[in-house]
Amino acid sequence: MKPFAIWLAIVAVVFGGYALVSTALQETSRVFVFVDVSFAMDGKDDEIRAELDDIDDRDDAEFALAFGRRSDSELVHSWQPELTWTTQPLFAPCAFDGIDAFAEATDADDRILLTTSGSCDTAALVDWEIVLLD
Repeated sequence: MKPFAIWLAIVAVVFGGYALVSTALQETSRVFVFVDVSFAMDGKDDEIRAELDDIDDRDDAEFALAFGRRSDSELVHSWQPELTWTTQPLFAPCAFDGIDAFAEATDADDRILLTTSGSCDTAALVDWEIVLLD
């Protein structure tokens, strides 16, 4: 029984060490999230927060967050380990013309847009994950 316990301890140490090294060497992915805050998103604040919480659950990722509508777009925060949303006033029609103007959007491994189906046409957003809040 003693040789089995020694073997088991060695196996546990070897696999535990492998798990620590592989976790430490895993690259962090960058996720850029853009939230449509046009009036088509009115009443969706709780859904926005819930979706951001789901996105935020990704392992080994850092996030940048921006919002936009036709009149302006703004970076909420650059790269950090958590998404931090503050409620934005919802007005104006949406437009995604300047969505790629953020340096974070260019640097990101994944780009996610939160919008509704009744908002803007998203066909021009190639390589974006579109999340519809309906």
